[in-house]
Amino acid sequence: MYNLLKGKKGIILGALDSKSIAWKVAERAHEEGAKFVLSNAPVALRLGTIAELAEKTGSEIIAADATSIMDLEDLVDGAMKILGGKIDFVLHSIGMSVNVRRGN
Repeated sequence: MYNLLKGKKGIILGALDSKSIAWKVAERAHEEGAKFVLSNAPVALRLGTIAELAEKTGSEIIAADATSIMDLEDLVDGAMKILGGKIDFVLHSIGMSVNVRRGN
């Protein structure tokens, strides 16, 4: 890889499983040198396999419901602490399709 994101720090929301856009972006961002915090709604954390991605990328997970201002504030505060007070990027790829709910 080219280390295009070396030294960059961010938050990636919405990685549910290996089929997620956010999952693929997280893998590539990691390959390119980025450090980031992963986040998803508490229910999505139970349904998905985000812990596998966190282990693979050396990232921490912070649960946050994107419809809750308090959760989002806690996410940013937590990410700032974990990432040393710097956030360069935020990727929002939150979504829930009917197929995901059905397990397809």
